[in-house]
Amino acid sequence: MSRMNDLNVCKKSVALVALAFLAVSAHAFDLSVKANVDNAQVFIGDKFNYEIQVTAPENAIVDLPSFVGNLGSFEVKEMKNEKITEGMPKGTAKFTWIATLNTFVSGDFLIAPQEVNAVVGTDTVKTHTDPVAVKVSNRTNGEETDIIEVEDPMSDPRLPQWLYVIFAVLGVALLVFLGWFLHKKFAKRGEAPQLPPYEEAVLALKNLRNRNYLAEGNQGDFFMSLGFITRRYIERRFEVDILDATVAELKKRMSHVAGLPQAYKESVVTLAVETEPVKFAKMKLEGERCKFWDEWADRLLEDTKPVPEEEKAKK
Repeated sequence: MSRMNDLNVCKKSVALVALAFLAVSAHAFDLSVKANVDNAQVFIGDKFNYEIQVTAPENAIVDLPSFVGNLGSFEVKEMKNEKITEGMPKGTAKFTWIATLNTFVSGDFLIAPQEVNAVVGTDTVKTHTDPVAVKVSNRTNGEETDIIEVEDPMSDPRLPQWLYVIFAVLGVALLVFLGWFLHKKFAKRGEAPQLPPYEEAVLALKNLRNRNYLAEGNQGDFFMSLGFITRRYIERRFEVDILDATVAELKKRMSHVAGLPQAYKESVVTLAVETEPVKFAKMKLEGERCKFWDEWADRLLEDTKPVPEEEKAKK
């Protein structure tokens, strides 16, 4: 009988330990998430801030979505994030994401829940923010009326208004024609000869590095210039229209570039996607990643530069 009691006690202890282990696994660490706007009712065109606050252990890696371009019905004008430990309980930190938004459409909107992931060691907690309501109003109520005339208009001895419009249009057309004529006549005198694509790109990269953007922490201007230089080189070298292409258009057009190795077709798109938040949302890449793209530009030029005719003949 005593053995049976001991066995039951042992089973209960094992069950309690298992339940405690599951409880610890389910709640690996505390995570608090809040989302709000600084103004829940705005007018068309007004800017307002949407903020997500995450309270988690200080050593946590907190991952939120990157609001690039649009967040639902709103345009993202600016985005910044920071980690705050001052004034927080020991061992905890507050992670904040602030997006500056606006829209030119009126109505009642709801910013959808955003996914939040936090990792501490091997433990991961996933959750979502609450939806946030925003009301966007017109600046007028639509009931305004025109000023009513109380007297008949006075007679105007001047020429009709439409005649002044015709004279203005003719004057502008004459100025445009003269500008075009003078440009065609004198442009060639001071026009510098255009360098071949490879030489132009090499010189442009040299000038870019002389500006020391990366050393000054100005990644936005660096990647804006690097993307322009490499796209212009590929456009001129392989006769393809990609200079002003969006990321979606770039993916389609790069797949049809004849003569460019597949690895470079993919990496040109990767560069655009990876640096989009850096150029337009003031995000930052790690130093090693910046160095990689800087050296990648040199490899692109060297691996695709034109081969002289005499070397082609030898092959």
